Formats: sequence, C-alpha cells, structure tokens
Amino acid sequence: MSRFAALAAQPSYPCLPDGMTFSHLVELIERHAGRAFGIGLARRDALLRMMRSTSVSDWTDPHRDPVCYRAQQDMAAEIGITDRALRAHERQLEALGLVLIDTAADGHRSGAELSDGRRLGINFRPLILRVGELIACDRDRQAESRRMQTLRLECSALKRDVRRAIERLVELEPRHPALGSLLQAFAAWPRRYAGFRTVAHLEGHLADIRSVYDQLTEILSCRADSSGVSESEIPAILNTTLKNHEICSGSSANKRPARMRADDNPSMAGPTGPSTCREKSVGGAGPNGNPDDVSWITPQVIRQIAGPCFLERLDHHCSGGAITERAMRSAAFELAGWLGINESAVLEAMDVFGDLRMTLCILIIEANMEHPTHPIHSPGGALRAFTRLQMAGQFNLAGSLIGLVERRRTTACTD
Repeated sequence: MSRFAALAAQPSYPCLPDGMTFSHLVELIERHAGRAFGIGLARRDALLRMMRSTSVSDWTDPHRDPVCYRAQQDMAAEIGITDRALRAHERQLEALGLVLIDTAADGHRSGAELSDGRRLGINFRPLILRVGELIACDRDRQAESRRMQTLRLECSALKRDVRRAIERLVELEPRHPALGSLLQAFAAWPRRYAGFRTVAHLEGHLADIRSVYDQLTEILSCRADSSGVSESEIPAILNTTLKNHEICSGSSANKRPARMRADDNPSMAGPTGPSTCREKSVGGAGPNGNPDDVSWITPQVIRQIAGPCFLERLDHHCSGGAITERAMRSAAFELAGWLGINESAVLEAMDVFGDLRMTLCILIIEANMEHPTHPIHSPGGALRAFTRLQMAGQFNLAGSLIGLVERRRTTACTD
C-alpha cells in the first residue's frame, strides 16, 4: 500500500488540540519553528504562506485534512521566489516531516476530492501531528523568559543591596583596604541586561554580584558598631523567631489554617489589648492608624494570609530555615513572572514601596485573585495601581493585610 493510499485509508483525520485555533498555530510557528523544527526564516515564511492558502476550518475538521492546492507558479510569484526555490522548500519541509506532497504525476494540484477523499496538493496532516512539539517549545520558552526576568530582578535588587552596603562602609571606614576593589567591581557592572542573552549568563552575573555582597557583609559584620544595615531599617519580621521550625518545610494538611479553628491560632485571632494599643490602630482601624505600619507582621501571619504559589516559592527559598526578607523578595520575583507582572512594574514598586512592602503587595495580589466578591483579574495592573496610590499617599497597605487576616479567619471559622 502506497503512503497516499494509507493516508486515505485512515478512518479519521487529526485536528488541532482542543482550544487551539489556526491563528494560535501560526503564532507558534512564527515564534518557535526555528527551534522546534530547525527551519530558517525563508522556509518558515513559505510554510506559513502555504498554510494561509488552506481553509481555516479544515484544521479543526475531523473529516478532512488541510491541503494547499494552489498552483505552484502562483504561490511562488506571491512569495516572490522562483518555482524552483518553492519546490526546494516543499521537498525540505516534507523531509522534515512537516508536510506531505500529494500531487498528480504531472505535479497537478486540485481542491476537488478524489474517490478516496483525498485532495491533491501540500497536505499538512504531518504538521498537525507535531503540534505538541511546538506547544512544548513554547512552554519551555515561557519558563526561560520567566526565569530570566526573575534573575534580572534579583540582580537589580542585589545591586541596590551592594550600593547600600558600600555607602555604609564608606561612612564607617572610608580607608578600608578592600573598598577600592569593591567600588571597581560595582562600577564595572553593566547598568542594562541586553548583553545577557541566556539564563547561564545571568546566573553568572548574579553570582558575581552575590560574591561582592558577601564580602561586604563579612566586612561589616566584623564591626561592633554595625551589622551592615541600620537597625531601624530591619523589619520586625526579621527579628521574629518561628515557634515551629517545621513551617518552612511545609506542614501537613491537618495543620493548615483552613483545617484549624481561628481560636486555636494566635496569629489569626483579632488584636488583643486596650483599644489604644498599636495593633488595633494598624491600617486606619483607629484614629491614629498608620497605613504603612507592617511591624505587626510575623512569619505566622505571612503563612496564614499568603496564597499557595507564594508559599510554595517561599518554602523553596527558606530551605527549612526562618523566613527572611530576602527569601520573601525572591519568592515575590518568581511569582511576578507567573502572574504575568511586567518587570518594569516590579522595579517601580520597589522604588516606591521598598523591597519588603513590594513583596507584601504581590502577596496581596495573589491572595486576592480568589477574592469572593472583588477578585483581581490583572495582577500587573493591580501592582501599578497600588504604586500610583502609594505615590499619592492613598494606599492602605496595612489595611489590605488586615483584610486578608480577617478573611482567612472567617474562612477558618466556617470550615
């Protein structure tokens, strides 16, 4: 049996996966044909031009194959190449397993169905059977793009940490013997990341920055009058020791907040003490409430109010230890990529809020994507809105966090 007879003998025809349109397939080929199939731009453009000459409905019709049956000379003239060049493209595409050249003996092509249901021309059934490769390639490329965004954010944030540490060292010991080399290393780093084309290159750059930061940390830690950061700048969460060290490595289902009564968890209970106490005034709850006060946030509260994705990345960066601001920042950077938040929006939020409050904003956004009445549908838009409100002095960060605490407590009480 010939390959064409076998083609016609098959009882059904492959279609694009459920939910995929012809336009989506074209987009995938435009983005990933070179990586997935090893074809150049000219051959890719010829493939796309032939695909666009088919009936769009045939790509999702289980009763027929998509076929380009336009005359070869007409197609070549439209593309702007010779007939011979088009024939070379077609043969190479067939050799790559992307099309099947099913023409008459004299090269004739026709949209009329033969007795066996075939139509003569360039058959795209093989391409449909390989759509999974394009989808996998797109998935890998998106993961790589998210990873590179995370690394760029990590580099930018750590450079800021290095700059602050250098400023601290200059203030404390301007004649330190290592200061000159540290300043040279800092000045040599590129301000932009256009030259870093791969994940490996960015990871190497981050390692270089971290090496300088570690040197500065070691130098500053040796001084009795400085820890490298002024104490007033260290959030209360960093000075809070976890009561249960198993938290960072994940807890069993029966220990999750949804499985516990609110009264059983002090961090979920309402503020205690007199009406004038500081915690009761957080978020504008009292007449002197400070909307930027997050000093009441503890690791337990973070774990109660954060969404599952934030917690999963936080566990990864905690490595079984206590929650740190840097671990939270790294978790927020990774989560931003998954939520589709643009890199520039994160950097702007860092400039306006600072690292910890930017992290809490992203935590709030993920947690409120499942809000029962007002879910967040555009995480990136929400972060930019938060930043604009903060710049105008109108954003109530503490109030948003307390709202999450109350909602989690209500949910725990009803379970």
